Amino acid sequence: MDFNVETDPPEIAAFRKEVRAWLQENMRGSEHLRWSASWSTRENEEEYKFRRNLAGKLGKKGWLFPTFPVEYGGAGLTIDHQLVLETELANDGISLNHVFYTLARIVAPVMLKWGTEEQKREFLPPMVRGEVSVWQVLTEPQGGSDIATCYTKAIRDGDHYVVNGQKTMVGYHHPPEFLWTLVCTDPSRPRHENLGWLHIPGNLPGITIQPMYLMMGLKNTVFFDDVRVPAKYLVGGENNGWRVANTHLELEHGGEGRVGTDPLVERVVEYCQQTRVGGKPLMEDEKVRDFIADMMIELHSVSLFARRNFWHRFVREPHPYGGAQFRYYQRMVRLRNGERLQQIMGYDALAPNLSVHEVIDFEYVVRSGPGQLHGGGTLDTDRLVFARRAGLGRPTKEKPPETI
Repeated sequence: MDFNVETDPPEIAAFRKEVRAWLQENMRGSEHLRWSASWSTRENEEEYKFRRNLAGKLGKKGWLFPTFPVEYGGAGLTIDHQLVLETELANDGISLNHVFYTLARIVAPVMLKWGTEEQKREFLPPMVRGEVSVWQVLTEPQGGSDIATCYTKAIRDGDHYVVNGQKTMVGYHHPPEFLWTLVCTDPSRPRHENLGWLHIPGNLPGITIQPMYLMMGLKNTVFFDDVRVPAKYLVGGENNGWRVANTHLELEHGGEGRVGTDPLVERVVEYCQQTRVGGKPLMEDEKVRDFIADMMIELHSVSLFARRNFWHRFVREPHPYGGAQFRYYQRMVRLRNGERLQQIMGYDALAPNLSVHEVIDFEYVVRSGPGQLHGGGTLDTDRLVFARRAGLGRPTKEKPPETI
């Protein structure tokens, strides 16, 4: 990966100017909004509607998935164009991944790799244009992070699959248009050879969504009771779901990478410069400066891990253990930062501040440390993937799947 800093070439400079002007126009009316995080306890309807509308506008230009082919709703642009979009959106406190809540950022690349041409032309454009929201519904009550222990069955009945089962700790406030679901398509076959992926319309009869109120906000349990899903919604072929899962999980476990930065340190520095204790700014405390320095170093390392994975993904050379390494390190840094904030600010770190974006609200940072340890697999999952990819304890190394 090339870390050299260079001036934009003429084509990219012109594109950056276009994006800045477009955002200046289309971000009007959001000045008073404070963005919720991806796992949120504060999102309101006004913010949701603005973000959903913004996603639709970006999607119409192909900018929501800028490097996707034009025929599937993207813009057919280069990675340089995507970097421009990401960095310019970051100035407004948001990213392409979280313009509004949808797992299309993972589902669309998996569909692009594993879907038939007919499926890609039908299913991808609405996702890529930001017209539909998608939930991934993988976790089951008895399985937790072991999603291959899948008891939700999808049994073929003519031109349909009949789905029965339960998924839990999934989704968000608003019901989705589609459920991206791992199912057992043949209970008689061995583990991993009995699975399939269904892209299920969320409005089919027999689907019930029940809210779950958790420390990190609202999640849901989804029940499937004799849900008849057209067979055309099976992606990757019958009993081939685990191969599809490998691509999906590689993205979810950190292999997708990202190019954004974490603005937390800037707010901590500002707080410590402005807050006085005993007549002196907190920043004059040597221990406080040490905490901030450690936070800055580790968040910079997280950013570099993420950029490395993003680059490897783009050039189709997946890093063997990069995703799990990044994911594990990011979680541990998040835990340590929550502890540092409490050491710097005491009880003030536990008071929500709705005047700032949620990702830099100190209370949210403290809460998200332990609260996000289980999402996308536990710490043990991260360590297991890392060990297998590095060849620890096994005679052969596990190869990472290629992602898109």
